[in-house]
Amino acid sequence: MKSIIKAIQSLQLLPEAELLVLNSLVKPRKLAKNDFFIREGNVCREMVFIDSGILRSFYHTAEGTEVTSCIRFEQELMSAFSSFITQTPSEENIQALVETELWVLTYDELQSLYSRSVEWQQIGRILTEMQYVDSEKRIASFLKQSAQERYESLICEHALYVKYIPQHYLASYLGITPRHLSRLRKAMI
Repeated sequence: MKSIIKAIQSLQLLPEAELLVLNSLVKPRKLAKNDFFIREGNVCREMVFIDSGILRSFYHTAEGTEVTSCIRFEQELMSAFSSFITQTPSEENIQALVETELWVLTYDELQSLYSRSVEWQQIGRILTEMQYVDSEKRIASFLKQSAQERYESLICEHALYVKYIPQHYLASYLGITPRHLSRLRKAMI
């Protein structure tokens, strides 16, 4: 069974027939290391469930610096959500940090599922709420935690994956310099 189907099934909101509909819609995709899921300026027409691998979202500042805003891991959803929801050009880039396997659902397919039943709408609401909570936690971590606490949380939650994230991306995600990250790592040994 596809991992995305298992994840939706765990919500216990859909009958088996609706899970079969989802199963027929989601398509597999592989991204090689450094491949892009979406580039800024393009409209994001898909959302993905990460079966294996790591995706990072980043923006370019006015000075041209890359800022990593989000890192998603196995068994998590990812999209350029503002672009996906509004169907307008994305301001972010999403790139695979390692070989990544995805389950892909298009915007049109998702809208079709929403029109099928209240249960699909409820699942959409739950998934949207989960994304909002993740965003709010990330903002709160910058307001309430030190860089060391943010790093320790990331290690605690995703220890198996952190070693695959290049140091400069990880430092950007934590809001610190690579040099500061090196000091944090040494202090933790």
